[in-house]
Amino acid sequence: MLIPGQNKLAEPEIVEVPRFETLLEQFKQTAVDYIAQGDAELATRVAETLESESEVFTKLVEASVVMLQAERRYKNAQIKQMLAWWAEGSNLDARVADLGLERQTISEGDPNAFPPVPAEMEEDERLRLRYFLAPHAPAAGSRLHYRAEGLTLSDRAKVTVEAPSEGEVVIRYLFEPDSWAAQVKDVKARRTQPGEVTVAVLGREGDGTPSAELLDAERAHFDRDDVRPETDEVIVKAATILPYQIRAVAYIYPGPDSVLTEDAAIDRLQAYADEQHALGGSVEPSWIYHHLHESGAVKIDLLEPLAAISADWDEAPYCSAIEIEVLTL
Repeated sequence: MLIPGQNKLAEPEIVEVPRFETLLEQFKQTAVDYIAQGDAELATRVAETLESESEVFTKLVEASVVMLQAERRYKNAQIKQMLAWWAEGSNLDARVADLGLERQTISEGDPNAFPPVPAEMEEDERLRLRYFLAPHAPAAGSRLHYRAEGLTLSDRAKVTVEAPSEGEVVIRYLFEPDSWAAQVKDVKARRTQPGEVTVAVLGREGDGTPSAELLDAERAHFDRDDVRPETDEVIVKAATILPYQIRAVAYIYPGPDSVLTEDAAIDRLQAYADEQHALGGSVEPSWIYHHLHESGAVKIDLLEPLAAISADWDEAPYCSAIEIEVLTL
């Protein structure tokens, strides 16, 4: 199964933009062929004009091709927003609604404050992940089933089926508002022994250690008749946190950009650390070197971490600090 954030997916051929040279030749040929239908001699003169780069008409044609490419890119961006793998914002909201999902509210905010504090909503990547996991939720006992349930918690209906009278079956869908799911960052499950499944939970707050209340909410959820398979005893536990720091000395050429390099490096490394703060995450020194070089460093002395941090399925790396010293060569 393809999982966002873990797998890479090539863009579909429909959103490819032809090279400028290819479009230009097609544009020229189409123009000449069209003119030739009414005036062959004029078409010949136009073709000769288009071969000269110094002609104003040629420049206008080239500018038209640039506009055509820009229009195609705009249309392609619209097409990608119809696909769940690339959709963002309200476009993703509309896409996940096909499976009855909606974006979770992490923090309500305070509209009455001055200035107003906007609500903090579930980020696109997590909502997209829940979308791709949703079809696997009915697959009782699978790893994807446990992950989907652990991420969603009570953000689904509790289903009861009754037969109050002969020939009558009543199915009820009871929805109970619950904010626990918004506090969950990641969930994974493994069969630890016959008839036993252990579910590891990573929280959003701090280093990811879930609160006792959140773990209790997970246990209550997996104890529901419509969630837990009869064959499994479900054990819910907190994820094991692997703390680390990123410390490095970055060397740049003389100039006024040391502050910019430091800010850019910290931003990029923080984004990388946030991405790997997940169950089974991996922190690779090679990626740290990559982000530092992309930030402008020409030479790097990496102080921490010196070796890769590879977390197990129930562990999550957590970066407690990022310290970058920028020196000139």
